[in-house]
Amino acid sequence: MTDFDNRFVALKKESAYGTPSGDYVFGEVDDESIRHTFDLLTREDMSRYGSAKSVTGKEFSEGSVNMAMMADNFMGNVLMGMMGTDTVTGASDPYTHTFTEAGTLASYTFLVSREDKEHLYKGCVIDSLSVSAALNEYASVSFNLMGKSEDIASLAAVGTTTPTFADNLDALYFSNAKVFFNGNATASDAVADISFDINLNRDGDNACALGSTTYVRAPPVQRRVVTGSITFNQVIHTATVDEPTYTELTTEDGHELSGSGVELKVQFGDDSTADRLTFNFYKIRFEAADANVSGRDTNTMTVNFVALYSPDDSKMMDIVLKNSTSGAY
Repeated sequence: MTDFDNRFVALKKESAYGTPSGDYVFGEVDDESIRHTFDLLTREDMSRYGSAKSVTGKEFSEGSVNMAMMADNFMGNVLMGMMGTDTVTGASDPYTHTFTEAGTLASYTFLVSREDKEHLYKGCVIDSLSVSAALNEYASVSFNLMGKSEDIASLAAVGTTTPTFADNLDALYFSNAKVFFNGNATASDAVADISFDINLNRDGDNACALGSTTYVRAPPVQRRVVTGSITFNQVIHTATVDEPTYTELTTEDGHELSGSGVELKVQFGDDSTADRLTFNFYKIRFEAADANVSGRDTNTMTVNFVALYSPDDSKMMDIVLKNSTSGAY
């Protein structure tokens, strides 16, 4: 092929904000929308019928990356950018990476090849991560990033960088997958699809400083917010493995899964899969259920939820990645 050979997204972890270090890691990305942008400040005065003057304000990069979920090194770096600490266990392949909400969140340099030029974006941090999965389909992941203005001086011809991919891995799909409720050791067989968003609500305004038109430090993390939705293939009136029931979801006080331990576990890849990814949430609050019918379609039940900080566990969530990489991200 021709131009399509020159499309890729790669990232490199930074040793300090805006300072790349090490080798690029390439992702099997479906699409990206990373771009340089700036605030245009336009002055309006009473002496003219239209604006006559404007200046450029803050300059920065932002955008999103969409891809199928893979238990590869690209995904590992994205998770590190969301969580902060990666603890590796295991004496041989597969190794277990447990990402926890601790430490300093990593920043990255992104290299994006677009047929004619390779574009460089430094000081990029992950702002949010979205996961969605429907029964018998590939699980999909998208993340939003924000960073310094594009390093236009480093604009290079395509072919300067040779991409390498994890060709031995396939994406994870929502068939060899499991969803557990309330610490039950048995997975529910009633989940038809699930989606959730993890948002760090980073503050770009306070990452700027006098004397610079772009970010001088990583945009600070503000409140972590986790929201999601689950659709069951039937209305749950009687739980078999601690799924939320319609009665529980419509009670006056609402329904909550709390206490010590994992209350909602979403595992992509079954127990025999060497490469898999698991999201653990430690306190869940459900909204009211939606169980309407349409024509002769199957009666299903959809419920939204929020994940909260669990005082019993001193955390909100953690993420476990299993793959062949022995070192921490």
